[in-house]
Amino acid sequence: MSKQANKTAIGAFVVVALALGVAAIVVFGSGKFFVKKDVYVAYFRGSVKGLRVGAPVVFRGVKIGEVTKISLYSDRRDMIVQIPVILEVDPRNFKNIGPPVANRREFLQKVIKSGLRAQLQMQSLVTGQLMINVDFYPDKPARLLGDKGLADLSKDVLEIPTLSTSMQKIEKTLEEYPLEDLAKNVSKSLSGIERFVNSEELAKSLHYLKQTLKDARNLMRHVDQKIDPLFAEVDQTLKEAQTLIKNVDQQVDPLTTSLTRTSDDARKLVNNVNQRVEPIQSDLKKTTKSLRNALEAAEEAITSIDGVVSENSEFRYQIDQFLRELTLAARSLRAFADYLERNPDALLRGKQRREGQR
Repeated sequence: MSKQANKTAIGAFVVVALALGVAAIVVFGSGKFFVKKDVYVAYFRGSVKGLRVGAPVVFRGVKIGEVTKISLYSDRRDMIVQIPVILEVDPRNFKNIGPPVANRREFLQKVIKSGLRAQLQMQSLVTGQLMINVDFYPDKPARLLGDKGLADLSKDVLEIPTLSTSMQKIEKTLEEYPLEDLAKNVSKSLSGIERFVNSEELAKSLHYLKQTLKDARNLMRHVDQKIDPLFAEVDQTLKEAQTLIKNVDQQVDPLTTSLTRTSDDARKLVNNVNQRVEPIQSDLKKTTKSLRNALEAAEEAITSIDGVVSENSEFRYQIDQFLRELTLAARSLRAFADYLERNPDALLRGKQRREGQR
């Protein structure tokens, strides 16, 4: 008879397994199952070929979320087909500064007015996979479906306006362009090309081109004939130059030796001059010192003379008085000389008195 299983042990094993599973989800899932993400919807025009679930949502090159759902909604009455793409954005990718957002819908409307748009862009040229790029395009109008959107979404899912890609714009332009006019323009272009090919001008141009190529070929042959002798002359010139360089080297070696000897003699001469200049330099220093002392003494003497001959000095007053008396004596001497010239015998007879004088 087999032993009956212990129900308590089985229950404990199940509880431990569940606990380990939850712990693994928390640890290895980095807590993403417990983080509330912001959900948005974007309606894209045309084909979304290359866009898959899990494709990144980037803002200026930084991944902020991913695509979680791609649906296809159609209205059989109006034959309108819409492709809503659900985006989940992780708020932890943003480091916000300032007060928290109280109303997410009002904040999104402000950001949309500033130019927030979503656009399909190429993720890989090799695989052709697409991604969704979110950025600011203030010069582009906002295309919002709002209540006209056919997708049955909750009120927490907010809509982001979209932009058409460059390829979609080109396809739309080609679709709108009339095919008949395109065929006529292509036919006219082909007719013009055919007329140009069959024209005489093209034949003449080809003939001239052929003649020009022939002349160029003859010119190259002539140049080849001239180049060979030229190369021979250049080779001979190089050989002569090498010989000349060898001769110069042979003559330069004795000259270098002579220059070395001259340099040694000049060095010895400089050493001798230095030995003789040092005593002269010492004597010049002594002479300069004596001359400086003499100049200082002369400067003091000049200062003393300036004090003596100044206008208010006693010596200057006596000199002035002496010069005045000397001037008066000179005048008296001149008068006496004049008198002797008129009366030369005055020295013998003395001064004669005139009548009427006593």
